[in-house]
Amino acid sequence: MTTRSTDLSDDWYLDDEFWRNFGSLMFNAETFARGEAEAKQLLELLGHPTGRALDLGCGPGRHTLPLARAGLDVTAVDTSPSLLEQLEDARGELPIETVHADMREYVREADFDLVIVMWTSFGYFTDEADHRRVLENIRTSLAPGGRLVLDLVGLEYLCHNLQPVHLTEYEDGRMLVERPALIEQMRRVENEWLLIEGDRVHHRQWSHRVWSAGEIRWLLDAAGLETEAIYGSYDGDDYDLEAERLIVVASAR
Repeated sequence: MTTRSTDLSDDWYLDDEFWRNFGSLMFNAETFARGEAEAKQLLELLGHPTGRALDLGCGPGRHTLPLARAGLDVTAVDTSPSLLEQLEDARGELPIETVHADMREYVREADFDLVIVMWTSFGYFTDEADHRRVLENIRTSLAPGGRLVLDLVGLEYLCHNLQPVHLTEYEDGRMLVERPALIEQMRRVENEWLLIEGDRVHHRQWSHRVWSAGEIRWLLDAAGLETEAIYGSYDGDDYDLEAERLIVVASAR
């Protein structure tokens, strides 16, 4: 079942051309295998939850598919028609509902035992109020006892490890040049991507909100969510300056 929404804004991530041009770099066999491992680790970290799960910003299903294979009934929400089509092609008979919607608008009262927002899919918005709005939607959508998992890149890690220029060469001959920078008093990452395919160059500039562990805890609290734990990996490692991920587990108060 697929539900479509037309009430969307014109933010950069809503331009499906971006995902058509760059999606194959972010969502390939390697990242799908990583998603499979991450989903397994996440379920172990949470004590193997059951019931209904919501994957916000699901993309082509790197985490949706393994969660459904693990027995969860998954609703997958994204704004990209092309990424949702990839998920629909791959889901087969798995219990997955795909929904074309903006996470600022999507809410189902007390319907989900688990909500995940993976791989920095939270933080796209330029209006700070939109981030709190999403978290309030999630709080409303959580069933009693349900939990939220946010998978982010932490400001602490970026301050120590951000490279001003990064070049990736792919086996098919494509090259990706990335030029990230922390801006707005280190509240956002501004990024410029240049994808070189033969004599064609795809260019995109975008920015993304980043938080420290203390800031994201405060934001969750303001939205009525209680932080249960903050990890630095899917294995449950401590969050510190060396942690590449900022993984937050929270529940409704």
